[in-house]
Amino acid sequence: MIMSWLWNSMQLEISGNYMFFTTAQEIWESVRQTYSKMKDAALMYEIKTKVSSSKQGTLSVTEYYNMMKSFWLELVHYQSIKMKCTDNVVMLKDFVEKDRIFEFIAGLNAEFDQIHIQILGRETLPSLSETFAIIRAEKSRRIVMLDSHTLEGSAMISQKFRCETNQGQNVRSENKKRVL
Repeated sequence: MIMSWLWNSMQLEISGNYMFFTTAQEIWESVRQTYSKMKDAALMYEIKTKVSSSKQGTLSVTEYYNMMKSFWLELVHYQSIKMKCTDNVVMLKDFVEKDRIFEFIAGLNAEFDQIHIQILGRETLPSLSETFAIIRAEKSRRIVMLDSHTLEGSAMISQKFRCETNQGQNVRSENKKRVL
């Protein structure tokens, strides 16, 4: 049953090559060896190039972060690093985390330069998710500050307009008195 499912899930010209295998495991292993992109150096290079050239541009901070995360997850899928010592695993994890923080903040728009300095100036770097949270919070703070300044400015313009209108009405009423 599994073998027929495997054959039926393939394109006709591909499934013909696997009709004479005797077990589903044989089919699966052969297909994996033939079509898997695991350890595909060209594909890993392409993803790394995308990561290093990625910029926030018109994307929101969240959209940019999610795009970068998808690249990093894809890289993890294609890379296989076998570690024997748990200490090395921890060191590698920390190294990869720092590298991703640097890649992430390097692609952010210039409006976040000040927050870059604050993050990089810390004695210990925050995690990648904490870095994202800090930058997202800064973006939210700026939006709130701009909205409050906009409302404040609108109130001042409205007040100025009301004063000018009131003064204009006073002048008109004085002119009406003179005419009469």
